[in-house]
Amino acid sequence: MDDRIITVYCLCDDLLKAFHHREDTQCQMSDAEVLTTALVAALYFRGNFESARRFLYEQNYIPRMLSKSRFLRRLKRIRPLLLSLFNVLGETWKELNSESIYVLDTFPIPVCDNYRIPRAKVYHTEEYRGYPVRNAIFMA
Repeated sequence: MDDRIITVYCLCDDLLKAFHHREDTQCQMSDAEVLTTALVAALYFRGNFESARRFLYEQNYIPRMLSKSRFLRRLKRIRPLLLSLFNVLGETWKELNSESIYVLDTFPIPVCDNYRIPRAKVYHTEEYRGYPVRNAIFMA
């Protein structure tokens, strides 16, 4: 776990440097630390930012952790960088783990239930009624 957190931070920091990202000098916490906290929340805490914030602060990975409200505002501000980072990390881990087989399953999700169709504003045609067809994609 320690190695992954450090690797994620290094990749975040390198990505921001590659994008020539400049941050405000008055910030208590760098954007790389904000991105790292978001990724640690996704990897280890099922997307729970509060648990990730507390863990990283208590384990002294990020000693100057922001409050929950300030953290979420900063995360919203750097959202495009987070999306770019997800793409880079996905490609990197895919290249490093070349022997694995991935199975992606499009789990059926109800888009619009039958009793809601008459008052639906976005999905009101028959193609969205009930569950869509379930597909499985195998990737090596």
